[in-house]
Amino acid sequence: MMRVILWNLFLFLLPFVLTALWAMWVRRTSPREAVLRSWSQATLVGAILVISSLLVWRFSTGDAPEKTYIPPALKDGQVVPGRFE
Repeated sequence: MMRVILWNLFLFLLPFVLTALWAMWVRRTSPREAVLRSWSQATLVGAILVISSLLVWRFSTGDAPEKTYIPPALKDGQVVPGRFE
């Protein structure tokens, strides 16, 4: 789960990093409004990347939908791991 969180954090921050690099590069030649507008676009692109990543992750992981998840349980002093049946 931590991998998924870190991946989505990376996808969200990537447009901001690219926009910051772009803003430093064109700061002297572009009007201030163009740079400010690009931050709004970076926010939108980051949100779209995160949402699409979560949708892909949701529909490409897990077991068959008709199976039922049995959570971990304690039986005879032993932990029986969770499973799909």
